[in-house]
Amino acid sequence: LDRAEALVRAARGDQEGALARLTSAQDRLTELGYGLEAARAAFALAQLRARSPEGARRRGTVYDEATRLFRRCRALPWLGQVDEARSAPEPARPVPAPDAPEPLDALAGLATMERQVAALVMEGATNREIAARLFVSVKTVEATLTRVYRKLGIRSRVDIVRLAAGRRAK
Repeated sequence: LDRAEALVRAARGDQEGALARLTSAQDRLTELGYGLEAARAAFALAQLRARSPEGARRRGTVYDEATRLFRRCRALPWLGQVDEARSAPEPARPVPAPDAPEPLDALAGLATMERQVAALVMEGATNREIAARLFVSVKTVEATLTRVYRKLGIRSRVDIVRLAAGRRAK
């Protein structure tokens, strides 16, 4: 639960609180002998650190501890996820805070998560990239996009970009 709370804090923009919570969770899970869970906490911690300016510079080394812990557990699928994260392109810019004013009128009637997903679609992010940046599953992104389409009366992610561009031009 501490790891989940840390991810929620990170999604809300509280990076320091998220880092502290994840570090604490990883230490506690290691002490209790829950190797896989400690490795998952280390992976989440590495993902947060990789998003910081310093972490982006040393991107290759941020994931070392998670890799070591997953190897110790022989968690091959998780090692694959670490490799994907290590080689993923760096995000263009951070997701705006939930209470930040939205500059696009087209998104004004959407819920916070819907606005964030739509804004990332406008940046050209894939569903997988959006899920990683918002700390949610790809299925959650797909469901959120479905709600966005319904609320805006559109049918595709291209229409989101067109709608926003049309509103901006007026």
